[in-house]
Amino acid sequence: MGAESRAHPPDAVPPLAGYSVAVAADCRRHPVADILGGLGARVTGVQAIRSVPQPDERLLRAATERALTAPCDELVISSGGGLRTWLAAARRWGLAADLIDRFAGARVLARDGRAADELRELGLTVIWSTAGASTEELFRYLAAQRPSDRRIVAQLDRASLREPAQNLARTGADLVEVPTYRTLPPSHVGILRRLVDLVTRRQVDAVMLLGEPAATHLLAQAAEYGRVDELLNALCDDVRGACLGPLTAAHLAARGVRPLLGTGPYVEELTDALAIALPRFATRLRINGTEVEIRGHAVVLDGRVVPIQSGPMAVLRALARSPGRVLSCAEIRRFVPDGSTVDDHAIEMAVLRLRRSLVGTDLIQTVMRRGYRLAA
Repeated sequence: MGAESRAHPPDAVPPLAGYSVAVAADCRRHPVADILGGLGARVTGVQAIRSVPQPDERLLRAATERALTAPCDELVISSGGGLRTWLAAARRWGLAADLIDRFAGARVLARDGRAADELRELGLTVIWSTAGASTEELFRYLAAQRPSDRRIVAQLDRASLREPAQNLARTGADLVEVPTYRTLPPSHVGILRRLVDLVTRRQVDAVMLLGEPAATHLLAQAAEYGRVDELLNALCDDVRGACLGPLTAAHLAARGVRPLLGTGPYVEELTDALAIALPRFATRLRINGTEVEIRGHAVVLDGRVVPIQSGPMAVLRALARSPGRVLSCAEIRRFVPDGSTVDDHAIEMAVLRLRRSLVGTDLIQTVMRRGYRLAA
């Protein structure tokens, strides 16, 4: 979808304001962070995948030999460097000339100018590309052509491209994936452990997994950390697991998690789905004429977004379960994460901070010697 589909009226509360989203991708600052930020989300980027330009030669040769078995209708090149790596390997195997002949009979689509220049050096002159210099846009274009029974050879330089590529196969295309990369976990074990902590402690409202290895690496690290059950419980109950496509989602679904998917295997569609899904879980109340909406880390009061710290927010959620009902500190602790380590004084301080955040309202009321309640 275009940017217009994600726009919201200038005076409206952005759909993801008050929510925290972790993005697990092949780079720490993924472009989707800007889209999410434009919708009001607080974003934490995590490099959960390393795609390095050192392909598995066994897989690369198998893909090359398959590409040579029949004429190619569409050739997609995602990077000039990846194409050079592929051709260098083909020369070692004595297959380069045959491969270039296959290229010559196809419609050629290149991600950017560098990839196009590499193709021109092979004698190819008619090369298609997109203004956005995006391989995903090339796949989106081909999918719109409904390429049933067409043979598509796609050179991929990172793991996240498998989702839109496989989407072409699901439309009936004969797809040959040519991986010119190797996928590795993050360079430091603490990167994924931090993501496990964010999810299990409910410090994010959603985690976007942008590629199959993001899911496998996260689950593997949680298992090594001894927290896989905690992770799965969080993803089943409080944190939305948003997956780029079916390949990624399958790893969560196999563990009993119902992942969120977009209408297509692209970050724009996944972001749109998240912008619809997260607000559905908000708690909405009308108290003393005030519209109250409790979101992930904020409260919306009559259209005004008020950030709330995690401790006071846990108290507010406990009170909002039964507006008007008085809860003692002991009862509130039952609904607070790690409540067994929290004493009455900590609950009282959280209530005090909550009142300060909600200044000008009388939403939080004290009932002497009994506890606290949310005005009804």
